[in-house]
Amino acid sequence: MRLKSRYFIQYILCVAFFFMVSCEKDENEPEKVRTLMVYLAGNNNLSGHLKNNIKDMASAWKKSYNGDIVIFFDGNGSAPQLLTFKVKDGVVEQEVLKTYDELNSASPETLKQVVKDMQALYPSDSYGMIFGSHATGWIPSSLLGRAERSLYQIENPLTRSFATDGASTMDIRDMAAAIPDGMDFIVFDACLMSSIETLYEFRNKAKYVIASPAETPAPGFPYAKMMPYFWREGDRLESDLEEVCKIFYEYYNTYNSSDRFGTIALINMSELDNLYDLTCQVLEGKAPEAAQMGKEDVYNYPKVEYDKYDRFFDLREYIRYMTVNDAALRAAYEDLLGKVVLYKAVTDPFYRTTIPVEKFSGISTYIPRSEWYGETNAYWKFPWAGVYGKDATE
Repeated sequence: MRLKSRYFIQYILCVAFFFMVSCEKDENEPEKVRTLMVYLAGNNNLSGHLKNNIKDMASAWKKSYNGDIVIFFDGNGSAPQLLTFKVKDGVVEQEVLKTYDELNSASPETLKQVVKDMQALYPSDSYGMIFGSHATGWIPSSLLGRAERSLYQIENPLTRSFATDGASTMDIRDMAAAIPDGMDFIVFDACLMSSIETLYEFRNKAKYVIASPAETPAPGFPYAKMMPYFWREGDRLESDLEEVCKIFYEYYNTYNSSDRFGTIALINMSELDNLYDLTCQVLEGKAPEAAQMGKEDVYNYPKVEYDKYDRFFDLREYIRYMTVNDAALRAAYEDLLGKVVLYKAVTDPFYRTTIPVEKFSGISTYIPRSEWYGETNAYWKFPWAGVYGKDATE
């Protein structure tokens, strides 16, 4: 009986230990329900800023996040790598998961392969993605002149705009095709990506997008404060992504006034098809009218460095202009736009000028004016341009 009792006691102790370990694991390492994929194309003059972004992410990393993070970083003078964070003895350390041979991080083929590698390392039912690099919204790189190219060569740019690797850039249509559908969110830490032409290209890629309709500061998002808000699901995720936007706004709205600038918007991507249909009602057959519009007829976002800033008009202001004689259609459009843009904010000042809040919708658009021959010809090849109907391809 003593022998059996001893085995029984040992059994009870083992079971108790198992539950203690399980409880500790549940408390400190919850089930991983999301993989956050971070793609930082930094083989350019943003390399140092992107390295700092990784450090900020690491400084806020906790075991308690119910997800994994995998970071692709291609910086100046170093081999591209996949990284993650591990907590060892209470200290967050970077761990190299993979080192690549020389590649072009502004290539859609590279992006597709990297995402495939990320998903193989950390498979999940839920994915979020952060992109950080240079960008020019929807405008193809072939239309960049000498002034715009010089933006990428100066030593300390004020803005970051996706993607630049040496002389290479990535067309957003190819970029969208290279990433999977159905992610929970995408964060564009890059300039000019909250243009309706760009957003519509990514309409099936994520439930939510965080992006800026204007230029964004080179230091990027304040990730040390944002990291806790990328992990929840459903309605709680929406409210957390709104908090990410608020953190961005509050961070940059406290910058020294002479250098203060920043715009941010949270986009509900599920409403973009409805917005397309309603925009068709406003603009179908109006391409000739748009071609003759003056550059000052509709508000466009101010310049920080990018010479083609004046191609990015406020979407709501444009629709207001085109519905001046149709109050009902204008009201319907503004109501729907309120369902698309869940949060928006702009710093005051915006780089030594002001973006009037009443003229800021959080989404920009291009107006296919005849004066901008190259951009307008390229514009008709983008899916969003179909809102003008038959005239768009004539």
